[in-house]
Amino acid sequence: MEADYSSDLWMRVENLINSDFSREIEKKEREFRRFKNESAENIFFELCFCILTANTSAVLGVKMQENLGLEPFIKYGREDLRNSLKNAKYRFYNTRSEYIVSNRWIIDELPVLLNHPDSWSAREFLVEHCKGIGYKEASHFLRNCGVFDFAILDIHIVRLLDPAMAKSGKPLTRRKYYEYEKIIRKKAEEYGIEPGILDLYMWKIASGQLIK
Repeated sequence: MEADYSSDLWMRVENLINSDFSREIEKKEREFRRFKNESAENIFFELCFCILTANTSAVLGVKMQENLGLEPFIKYGREDLRNSLKNAKYRFYNTRSEYIVSNRWIIDELPVLLNHPDSWSAREFLVEHCKGIGYKEASHFLRNCGVFDFAILDIHIVRLLDPAMAKSGKPLTRRKYYEYEKIIRKKAEEYGIEPGILDLYMWKIASGQLIK
């Protein structure tokens, strides 16, 4: 299977790693690592960001955070949060408002979860117990909060790895997610960086951006 992956992709990744762009990555890494020291409410705000980006974009998630601020995600009832998202022109205002309100029980648990000695168990916990959180969203959240053990396999990254799979429009099964993730872990080890950092380089190639 690995033979199907483009050697050109990894050449482009290596070129970025060895370029001045790596300084931007290092800056972003420091920013993510500091996030572990944020309040439980701000950490939950980041979990909400990852819920909002599912099937949309990181740009839109950032826009919603900037437009609405922290309070609606922490305090508003479902209907008020729904209306706030709708008025902000967010597409999935019904389901995402429900997910966010339903997940507030985990706020006080998040700082402990981020410092769990077994990051894989932490990710499984998020996937199993939080609404609107799959492997991509859980990995995204953990990476943005300074846990770099996972890649964020969104459609842009999958398209780099396996264009046919991305074109099919089929959702990634757990087995398929692990399969792609194993390849990225192996490459990250070869480059001497963590999977969550390699993901940032790949995201730059896929989208031309470095967001979060």
